[in-house]
Amino acid sequence: MGTYRVPDSVWLATAMMAYEVFHNSINPSSNMMYFKQGDIQRKAQELCKQNVDNARISQWCNADHANNTYNYLRTGESSSRRLSFRGEFDGHKEVPELNPEDEVHTTLGPKTIKEIKEFIANEYTLLFTNDNGQISTEDIKCISILDYLDKYGGQPYEKPEKADPSMKSYYLETGDAARCALDELEKMAQLCERQFGLKMDSSRKWVEAKINSEVRKYLWKQLKFEKYKKCPTSISLFAEIIEGKARFKFSVELSERLSKKEDYTRHHRILNKDILESTDELFYISNGNNPEDGMIELNFPTREVKKRVEDGVYKKIQIARVITRQDIINKFKDNKGIIKGMLTAVESLLPYYKLVISEEEGILNMFNDNKNIILYGPPGTGKTYNTVNYAVAIVENKTFNEVKDEKYISVYKRYKEYKEEGKIEFTTFHQSYGYEEFIEGIKPKLVGDESAEELEYKIEPGIFKQFCDNAKNIKIKNGDIEVSANPTLWKVSLKGSGSNEIKDDCFKNNRIRIGWANRDKEITDESEFSTKKEKRILLDFHEEMKIGDIVLSLYDRENIDGIGVITGDAKWLDDGGHYPRSRDVQWLVTGIREYIVKINQGTTLTSSTVYRLNKIDREAINKMIEKYSINKEILVEENNSNYVFVIDEINRGNISKIFGELITLIETTKRLGKVEETTVKLPYSKTPFGVPSNVYIIGTMNSADRSIALMDTALRRRFSFVEMMPHEESLSGIKIGNIDIVKMLKTINSRIEVLFDREHTIGHAYFKPISSINNPTIDDLANIFINSIIPLMQEYFYEDYSRIQYVLGDNAKKDDLKFIKDEQINKKLFKGNPDIELPDRKYSIQTNAFYNEESYIQIYE
Repeated sequence: MGTYRVPDSVWLATAMMAYEVFHNSINPSSNMMYFKQGDIQRKAQELCKQNVDNARISQWCNADHANNTYNYLRTGESSSRRLSFRGEFDGHKEVPELNPEDEVHTTLGPKTIKEIKEFIANEYTLLFTNDNGQISTEDIKCISILDYLDKYGGQPYEKPEKADPSMKSYYLETGDAARCALDELEKMAQLCERQFGLKMDSSRKWVEAKINSEVRKYLWKQLKFEKYKKCPTSISLFAEIIEGKARFKFSVELSERLSKKEDYTRHHRILNKDILESTDELFYISNGNNPEDGMIELNFPTREVKKRVEDGVYKKIQIARVITRQDIINKFKDNKGIIKGMLTAVESLLPYYKLVISEEEGILNMFNDNKNIILYGPPGTGKTYNTVNYAVAIVENKTFNEVKDEKYISVYKRYKEYKEEGKIEFTTFHQSYGYEEFIEGIKPKLVGDESAEELEYKIEPGIFKQFCDNAKNIKIKNGDIEVSANPTLWKVSLKGSGSNEIKDDCFKNNRIRIGWANRDKEITDESEFSTKKEKRILLDFHEEMKIGDIVLSLYDRENIDGIGVITGDAKWLDDGGHYPRSRDVQWLVTGIREYIVKINQGTTLTSSTVYRLNKIDREAINKMIEKYSINKEILVEENNSNYVFVIDEINRGNISKIFGELITLIETTKRLGKVEETTVKLPYSKTPFGVPSNVYIIGTMNSADRSIALMDTALRRRFSFVEMMPHEESLSGIKIGNIDIVKMLKTINSRIEVLFDREHTIGHAYFKPISSINNPTIDDLANIFINSIIPLMQEYFYEDYSRIQYVLGDNAKKDDLKFIKDEQINKKLFKGNPDIELPDRKYSIQTNAFYNEESYIQIYE
């Protein structure tokens, strides 16, 4: 008691009050579930250390208020409130995440959160759905379905009109009984429709389709979300005969009739969530690779079942809950009990069903709504690791789960290939990272030989600007020629301005030519030059120009008359002319008069023979090429590829310093091509810049280093956040003696949450190295604790070893089992009466304990 957050305590207080009223009433009704706001406030305050004011109840948690954050409550008369029932808001922010094993004190005695939640999902919800004039649990005769199967399932059947007269009445009776049983099963499905937002199929088959002369040994209703009705995976309600006895089975099932290989892969995402996390008694079923094998109930852990599916041992796995006749006698008692069991089972199956369909939709919708996400969580939860899966999924236009289901080594190989292609970029923010590295800056450069080096300053694009320029490149093809991924734009004067014989020769023979016939054929830094300007021009022409760069031919100070792509290295023409230095160029267009001053930021062209055009935005040139490509043999392809920029440790950088004015441009609605497209003029190059809509930004954030609440507000508003918390169950396959690694880590993290907070819990990735070792030993575990876990806790608790003892359970261990050993301080160590407050105990790390299996077991036992 007294440990819940404000919104959680409001929900729990209202749920407890509803639970008490319901179970203390002979004939409870929905009208009895409305409570005064003041009563909810007082009850919630008992559960919460923070102040629970009335505004939190009337606004924050109230679904009917315009400024609500949670859909926990609904408004009644005279400021009364009730709890939202299950499915009232399609599951969106209806119920908080609470520890199901926690106990709360009610007037009916101690109750677990699990019991309270089950009540809300079942009896409480039915109060409101039944009040709407829909089907009631009292109307459903579940047991009659089993009676029907026990009597008629598997029996011979013929159409009455074709049957022997002596059997006609029996077959009519069989048909009537089948239809009645189907009616009852449909009523069960309708309850699930209403409560969980699912839709059932309309099939009413009860005769075997293949032979049409036998009554089926099962009845089946499929339930799916409307949006995914074509998906072969469903939540299925079965009534079936197994080993001669009828039972109910509720499962996440795959219909194999129309399923393809990828459907099986997608269906088996149900194995991505450990079955031990379920809220009901679920188990796995396999029918093997041979249909004649029948159904086999499996007792293996999730990790083992998943491995056997990957190895091809099992073709299809169901996850299921069954209710047998014996279960009805021992636990469920009657039809109403069976309905409650069904609803509990379907609720526990939903998270596994959503792994197949809804989870991937959520990831896709997130990227449709916002192209910027941050993966955040405590250290060791796989944030940077998962950027690889996210990045490859985005580049390949796949869902995150499709890529995650593949072997990581294969995904990582493609990730590196996309990095080489420039479709993925990775950087890490740090305290000294700045605008100059990220967007653009003026960088010094040494030119000349070792004996006479000179310092020059150039405007250089930063890693993000260069990446965006690459992403917005159109593909320009003319025959076999393609523009490079990130070309430099050059201005070249062919002899001079206007028309002349050298320019005519260049346009005709697809090349550019410059002079300096009296200089070395091969130009290097050691060559002789008459001026610095001459040196710069010749070095640019010979060394800086690259194949795939774009050249613009000068016509006059304000216009160009040709656009081309460089296709060859510098060479010498032995034709005796004054312009022997040449490069092959594929001219895309010549003989034009294109005004260039506007896109060159108001700057006219100079007479200098060769120089970079840093002020011209590449997109402006793209548009110009598209303009002149009409009716010409130039293929202009829009760049539809996705690009992913990964920023590791995004919260460690000074966001204002790094992004500058670009913080606005990364918004999805402000991207290039969008209605609210926005560009800014960069401070150094003076060129306009915008972020393309095909660029996705993925950041990672260690929440132990800095919480979301402390992040730059401008950054936080422009990103969506995906929390990645410790997933202890992923370690379930690790065996080291009798140590339960999963239970141990869960216990450690639960204690850290109480003593510190959930943002400083310990991620499962710290223990992943031993999962790849065959038969890991206590030495391997000790190495992780000594070199990783203990130093991390020392940092967390500022070397307050008493708290570290609490986390590791050392405060209740024998001395020889303590990781952190404490000893009484000998006050006689100090002479006289020192005028300082001396601690009572001193602490030391006891290395031997890390190699004792019992030391780890006693963390959680």
